[in-house]
Amino acid sequence: MKRILLFSSSSFFFFSLALFLSVNQVSATSHPPTCASTTNVKDACKLVADKYPAVGYDFCVKTLKKSPSGDLHDLALVATRTAIAHAASAESEIEELINLETESAAKSSFDKCLDAYADAVERMRNAVDNIAARVYKKAEQQLGDATAAAKKCKAAFTDGNNKGALPAPAGSDYLKLANMARAIVVSLE
Repeated sequence: MKRILLFSSSSFFFFSLALFLSVNQVSATSHPPTCASTTNVKDACKLVADKYPAVGYDFCVKTLKKSPSGDLHDLALVATRTAIAHAASAESEIEELINLETESAAKSSFDKCLDAYADAVERMRNAVDNIAARVYKKAEQQLGDATAAAKKCKAAFTDGNNKGALPAPAGSDYLKLANMARAIVVSLE
């Protein structure tokens, strides 16, 4: 059965709210920039595009352009929180799709995908804590582990007897956002 998967208005609202709160929280908890870490969004996005060309410079600038700080530390927090918001939105959408699905093989695929994104959200929340504490190596490792969610979700729909259509929110933007955060954190190490 083919279907077009769109974000529901509640998922879009949740994603927008989480993004707004993450940007405002960074501005409220910003540390004064230091000479070693001061940059601007365009410079940070050049670092990201060099490390992960699939993320793309324009995508990075568009995502971070409204950030209140050009400090790499704060940009790492904004990027990670944006990835969390996207993954949490994907989780919400996948939960809705599970409730609509009647076929057990497809439900199994959605369950595996949901587990992958739940794990990613947990790892990225831990990464935020480590970024805030300036434990960048651990945060980079956690973000690296979190990038596997998109691959695990895709595998849930292509491996073995699993069926169904890959959920739209589980697409490439999440992977771009997680890799963008990771590249910024790596530049802080």
